[in-house]
Amino acid sequence: MKRKVYLDTVDLKEIEPILKQLFTDINHVIEYETVNTIDSLQRITYSAIYAKVSSPFYNAAAMDGVALSASTTYLATETTPVTIGENEYTPINTGNIIPIQYDAVVMIEDVIENPDKSITLIKSVRPYQDIRPIGEDIVRGDMVLPKNHLIRPVDISALLSSGVNELKVIRKPRVVIIPTGDEIIRDVKELKAGKIIDSNSYYIQNEINMLGGIADILGVQKDEFDTLEETIINAANSYDLVIVGAGSSAGTKDFAKAIIEKNGKVYVHGISIKPGKPTIIGKISNTPVIGLPGYPVSTFIAFDLVVRPIIKKFLNLNENSKTIVKARLTKKVYSSLKNHEFVRVKLGVINNEIIATPLNRGAGVTMSLVKADGIMVIEKNREGYEEMSLVDVTLLKDLKEIQNSLIVIGSHDILLDKVDDLMSNNKYHLASSHVGSFGGIMAIKNNGCHIAPVHILSEKGEYNKFIIDKYLDDSYSLVRGVSRIQGLYVKKGNPKNIQSLKDLTRDDIVFVNRQRGSGTRILLDYSLKEAGIKKEDIKGYDFELSTHMLVASSVNDPRFDTGMGTKSVANLNDLDIIEIGEEHYDFIILNEIIGTPIFDNFINVLKSEAFKKELDELGGYVIENIGEIIKKKEVVD
Repeated sequence: MKRKVYLDTVDLKEIEPILKQLFTDINHVIEYETVNTIDSLQRITYSAIYAKVSSPFYNAAAMDGVALSASTTYLATETTPVTIGENEYTPINTGNIIPIQYDAVVMIEDVIENPDKSITLIKSVRPYQDIRPIGEDIVRGDMVLPKNHLIRPVDISALLSSGVNELKVIRKPRVVIIPTGDEIIRDVKELKAGKIIDSNSYYIQNEINMLGGIADILGVQKDEFDTLEETIINAANSYDLVIVGAGSSAGTKDFAKAIIEKNGKVYVHGISIKPGKPTIIGKISNTPVIGLPGYPVSTFIAFDLVVRPIIKKFLNLNENSKTIVKARLTKKVYSSLKNHEFVRVKLGVINNEIIATPLNRGAGVTMSLVKADGIMVIEKNREGYEEMSLVDVTLLKDLKEIQNSLIVIGSHDILLDKVDDLMSNNKYHLASSHVGSFGGIMAIKNNGCHIAPVHILSEKGEYNKFIIDKYLDDSYSLVRGVSRIQGLYVKKGNPKNIQSLKDLTRDDIVFVNRQRGSGTRILLDYSLKEAGIKKEDIKGYDFELSTHMLVASSVNDPRFDTGMGTKSVANLNDLDIIEIGEEHYDFIILNEIIGTPIFDNFINVLKSEAFKKELDELGGYVIENIGEIIKKKEVVD
């Protein structure tokens, strides 16, 4: 089948006026529904709401004490106390009705009770003292809430107090999500090569529900034009907004654009953004139909730029302002000139300055969104930013959470996730990025992180101690980490009978490697040299991955037979391991963080029994003097 092409891709700045025109074309009118006040939380008022009764509804006591006539107390002082007879006052509690014959309340603390049931006062009160007059809080006819107001718990209390038991709120837009694609499944039991679990639909549904809409998800639609067309048309006749998941690109089975064009109008097919370019904005009848890209990050970006404003328009809400901060980039970022590019970043604070570390930029990397603290936008026609550039970042998390994070850049180990989890008990976090040991050294040298995990073998066969002398200065120290077992991952049962590094040169063995600069790669090259094995003789040596987990996942693939990594990751991935040796995985730190509460928490976690238990369960680690800090002047190579 002939591939479709994008219409003229529109610039991001044109989207707002296009959406405005879309709502004009569908003759959109704000509608309301009536709900019970007790069910109105997070709803938006359709019109102003006025009190039906006053609150309080009667003159009420504001204190526990006695009600009396203020005139009977006028002469009371400490030197001339006044005694009031039993028939000249009445005990009263907070909220009670004030008897008609009385006009003041005396707090119980100021009342001296006498045996004959009279009372003595040593100070006077004024008329209406400590009495809540009718309507003190709300007067009948007062406006309780304005229109277009998002109802909070305290608002519901005020509405009930003012006699409002039901009210008009803006009707929630009904949205339908139509996932498409022969490869999409719902049940993980059906997962196999070529199949993808539908996660986008539930992300979209939850976002819409949080915004105030109601979202339904249809069953996965197959890549068949006629049946998909029927589904979209029926949805357009039943819902306020139709979202087609995937099917918006230019593949041979991407039918969304053609269906909308045949039955309605396409305003946009392609926006100059990355990721998220293959986004469709259209309508069928008087219903907007939006086509979102299939990759998770593309869906996230396109939803934020297109669907969110549409839902806000249905609810007559203005866009919330986003918090934007200045941050210093830890490494150079490239970009094409064609699109506005949205880059996910991890953030932390060093020397009172926010530091931004770019995350994986792949449109299919959902975890880059989970880990991201903010979004940096590289404008169209800009090639990118140099390392240490000052850039604008839109926050995705609270700034306080970012300030409570230690930036960790360097070698990867799953124990970092365990440390992060345990630190979170005290509201602290690790913001990790895995770039290899040498990448971590460069990052910490450039003030790009607080901690750099490393496991680098020197030419003399020693681990890590030499790093500060060779690459850094007195501003850094080394913290003892763990010893861990490295080896060759093989499939369960070792079907290829791999026994040593020499087997990597066999014609029937395909290897998967770690990236240059990683400690594992350095250990491999050192071991190959010791064994007299040439890199050129290893099939797959040039195929590089950035973490132990990625290597393990590849070894589970039929195309690869082995790769090098830690025993703990082999255990997690149900692989066997041919042990090569034991190495030291330590932490280079900035001296300036020593003694801070967050660093103390980091050290306490390393030394804790809970952390030791986690490592024991993972397997492959040896703990000795963990958390010990070695100052540079004490380091001797």
